[in-house]
Amino acid sequence: MNSLDWIDAQTACAMLGVKPQTLYAYVSRGQVRAEADAEDARRSLYARPDVDALLQQNRRPRARAEIAEQAIRWGEPVLSTAISEVRDGMLWLRGLSIEHCAKHFTLEDMAAHLWAVSAVDAPESEVASSLPSPLGRALEVLSREVPAAPELKPDAATKQGGRLMSLVANALLGKSASGPIHLRLGQSWGLDASGCDDVRRALVLLSDHELNPSTFAVRIAASTGASLPAALLSGLATLSGPRHGGVAALARVALQATESGKMLAFLNDHADQSPYGYGFGHPLYPEGDPRARLILARLGATASPVAAVRALSSELGIPPNIDAALAALSLVHKLPDDAAFTIFATGRLIGWIAHAIEQQKTGEIIRPRARYRGSV
Repeated sequence: MNSLDWIDAQTACAMLGVKPQTLYAYVSRGQVRAEADAEDARRSLYARPDVDALLQQNRRPRARAEIAEQAIRWGEPVLSTAISEVRDGMLWLRGLSIEHCAKHFTLEDMAAHLWAVSAVDAPESEVASSLPSPLGRALEVLSREVPAAPELKPDAATKQGGRLMSLVANALLGKSASGPIHLRLGQSWGLDASGCDDVRRALVLLSDHELNPSTFAVRIAASTGASLPAALLSGLATLSGPRHGGVAALARVALQATESGKMLAFLNDHADQSPYGYGFGHPLYPEGDPRARLILARLGATASPVAAVRALSSELGIPPNIDAALAALSLVHKLPDDAAFTIFATGRLIGWIAHAIEQQKTGEIIRPRARYRGSV
């Protein structure tokens, strides 16, 4: 494309009749390409052909198959659930706001709420793995739990869930431990009571987020009747991707670059990447991710990583999401590089279990159709 094929955000928004946040959502979905302005690295330019195509698409009636295809990518809901939903800029979990849950619940409380049981116990478990990475250890211990004759039984799954919570948390940490999960993590990292409480809140905030990629993977596995450990393995493998559970790692690099005065260099190096990939913007929260707000408010406005989040957000014109906030938390408390993934995986596990149970109860298999686009 030549220079005439690239337009600024104001022009793109005017053509589409949308707010900047919606434009950034289109970029996050891969519907509009963006690149850094060669004359001003502080701003982005947007591909006019993509904007024109999107404008035409929005003006014409869409066939049922096309609507379904779009729904699978940040579109309308594709499955019914009683577990969680994003509504009016807030995440709701079985009728309670995520803000309420983060204020009052431990991860064990959250598990009981999502699994619709009175209480959940996460007993001490041994870590039988010498692998160096948290992901590798968690995958290994879960794989040992897969039964020879796989079958997910909802009535037994909640009892099994508490043990699997403990098993995976300890595997991610690489040590045997007992007690509340947030204290296991926080104390292992040398945190005081306040720091442990920050970890508790983060675990709860990450416990579920409707049909994110890893949860959808879990539901697909559960829909086939796969065992609970097998379904969780599919979720953990999906979470490991750099565009999902790995986003916080790149967000940490972005914040460190900003703290050291190299923000523009980082943005130039990642000009071909959506800011969503390093913790900024979220298609479901055009006005800002409430989970990020709740974490950052606890860390304090004067903390250097929080200031870095503000600086990047201002430069991009996009609010931070949970991954940027999780990266800031790990930097404020000087946690290991892999701590953000450990928190994410430990927290999200309880949502996966809730969705696996719910999906299996429906007795339905998830099997989308394909739209063939080959040459023959």
